[in-house]
Amino acid sequence: MNPKDITSKNLGRRSAAPNATVVRVAGPEDLLAYIPYRLGFEPAESVVAVSLTGPRQRVGLVARVDLADLRLRQPDDPHGPDGAATARWLTDHVVADGADRAVVVLYTATDPTAPSGAARRAVDLLRARLERRLPGTEAWLVAPTGFRALDCADPMCCPAQGRPLSALKGSRVAAHMVLEGRIVAGTREERYALRAAPEQARTQARRAAARWTDTYRRLLNATRFPDGGGPIDLPTPPRRTEQRQGVAFGPRAVEAQALRAERELGDWGAESLGLWRSAMRVAVDVRPGQPLTLSPVDLGKIGAALADTPVRDAVLLSLAPGTEEAALRTARREVDGDTDAATGAVMARIVDPEQGVPPDEAITRAARHVLEAVVTHVPRNRRAPAYLLLALVAWWRGDGGLAAERVSDALGVDPGYRLALLLRGAIAGGVPPGWVRREQGSRQVTHSGEPEEVAAV
Repeated sequence: MNPKDITSKNLGRRSAAPNATVVRVAGPEDLLAYIPYRLGFEPAESVVAVSLTGPRQRVGLVARVDLADLRLRQPDDPHGPDGAATARWLTDHVVADGADRAVVVLYTATDPTAPSGAARRAVDLLRARLERRLPGTEAWLVAPTGFRALDCADPMCCPAQGRPLSALKGSRVAAHMVLEGRIVAGTREERYALRAAPEQARTQARRAAARWTDTYRRLLNATRFPDGGGPIDLPTPPRRTEQRQGVAFGPRAVEAQALRAERELGDWGAESLGLWRSAMRVAVDVRPGQPLTLSPVDLGKIGAALADTPVRDAVLLSLAPGTEEAALRTARREVDGDTDAATGAVMARIVDPEQGVPPDEAITRAARHVLEAVVTHVPRNRRAPAYLLLALVAWWRGDGGLAAERVSDALGVDPGYRLALLLRGAIAGGVPPGWVRREQGSRQVTHSGEPEEVAAV
């Protein structure tokens, strides 16, 4: 496996959240209890690397890879997993995160004490690589029977079967996460899965999307070329009945038809953005745990409209407060210096470390719900733009694992989707959103012998 591809399926990263709360932690139990909440699922047959930074040993990067990704490449399988490259890649990211120390956690149901076992080889490979740059790297084991320090030989401290997992479930960090309403999926697949809408709703959405796309294509084909030439679909010569009825035909009529189509295409974009805004108003008012109920017809139209770049960009603009007018002008194709400046300002809020700001949680949470509803209603071949926006929202919020999954989904539908390729490059390179880069000193959990107050998600 190419290490740069790991983030698409196996790397979970979540940076400090914009609205951090405070928890007290003490000892490795709290750190081990926190990892599943950080990833959003229970790791299995995996190795997790954790970076610890600063005098308070704050948790930074939390990255998971499958055990299989840390297998050494075999001579008879030149295209198979390259564990050495994966270990080097992970180590580079941990060090780049500013780590002073690292902790490696092995999750396996197999016997990790067997020197020739795949699990032991995997954790030793990564730990050895980390030790070269971060001496004192700890290794822990979490197994179905319990947890313990991997190399601890004291049965009083670390029984062979490990200390009971109930100690993790009952830790103060776990209790805090439960009170915060955090949940942990049983598997990575469960965390990222989006359940399809009922068949009748999907049928309604599919038909609405097809009609909305037909309207779009008809209007687009009747507009002028960007250089001001004639319409893409030239009208056929008039029939004699039309000539007798005085139907105009000629250069001026063609020009008038193109201008009318442009106005109608702008109206189509504005109506599409209006459907998005209406869905967002509903989603913002939905309380946690309540279902989001939206019209399948509207969801189908939104899914179809997102394939139009101006509408997609207008939706992206709408994720930042105070961009209502710029978003509308973008959707209507009324691009000028002002809309360009507004678009640049919003992108700077997301990616620029000097101007980057945390996302508005209410807006991005609602956007995620609406986009997920679109994905679960429209046919797969229409999902790439919604997947891409889901990935961008997740990345902006600091949820690298979800961002990687959704950008992989987008490229699975459209392998050449340029914006998705750019975002995948940022995720694979470990580049966080602008506000995180500006606030790198702010971490989430402290791992130390004494309790401390620290910022946590």
